[in-house]
Amino acid sequence: MKRIGLTGNIGTGKTTIARVFEVLGVKVYHADIQARAMLDSDAVKLQIATFFGNKVITPMNQVDRKVLANIVFNDKKKLAWLNDLIHPLVEEDFKLWCEIHKNEHYILHEAAILFESGFIRLFDGTIMVSAPENLCIERVMARDNISKEMVLDRMHNQWPQEKKMKLSQYVVVNDEYSMVIPQILTIHSALGGNN
Repeated sequence: MKRIGLTGNIGTGKTTIARVFEVLGVKVYHADIQARAMLDSDAVKLQIATFFGNKVITPMNQVDRKVLANIVFNDKKKLAWLNDLIHPLVEEDFKLWCEIHKNEHYILHEAAILFESGFIRLFDGTIMVSAPENLCIERVMARDNISKEMVLDRMHNQWPQEKKMKLSQYVVVNDEYSMVIPQILTIHSALGGNN
């Protein structure tokens, strides 16, 4: 089984691209979704509340992701602490998930910060989803109902797209002009999909 990383900076549309691969029958591990789910485990919640204080816990005893995001995306040390807590849990969960899907020809691991987190070492190849920065900003502002400044704060915690593109085996251009389905089908075929 080939393990392929699927990445792209915030707002590039990597989740949409992942869904197209899923329609083709490819198993996709959504690392960002799994990481968010792990925030709700009692052990993780306790560590987060201890480190950040109760202001990050809602009255319903959940991690307030918006408050937490506002803290960590403005403080690199606090972001690093949170990543050091969550990333090993995600990696362990991914390895177990791979065991379940070990008979697949290839699988995808979708995550925004594959390169930045060091997860790239786990993969046989990488697909990078790219889009113009101004379009990414518009998409995230609309999706998350946040300001341009907040989007830029998040973007500054990611490597530039150009750097990731140079390190990736495949690139999907998702700029609302290029047709993405033919690009995905070409990659799927190159990876031996449906063989």
